[in-house]
Amino acid sequence: MKEKYFGTGSPQALEAAIRKDEDEHFTVKEDLLFAVACSDLPQEEVVVRMARRICGTSGGWQLSKDEEHTNLQGSPCSEHSGFKHYIFVC
Repeated sequence: MKEKYFGTGSPQALEAAIRKDEDEHFTVKEDLLFAVACSDLPQEEVVVRMARRICGTSGGWQLSKDEEHTNLQGSPCSEHSGFKHYIFVC
């Protein structure tokens, strides 16, 4: 996989590059090694968008297969009707 390079631009430019796929159908809350995507898109589209998102490891963001998380994959969002949560690991 080709590495993404954003040059020496401002922190704002980096943040914009990271969040370019977010819109009213797809938002992400990130931590160091975990991210939760909230979306009304099909799971396959959420996985594709997260794969394009910058991560601190060469493996990128992957849908979590942890037993604790698999029970929560696709769980309904309490804030947005029709949206589901997907847990990703980096």
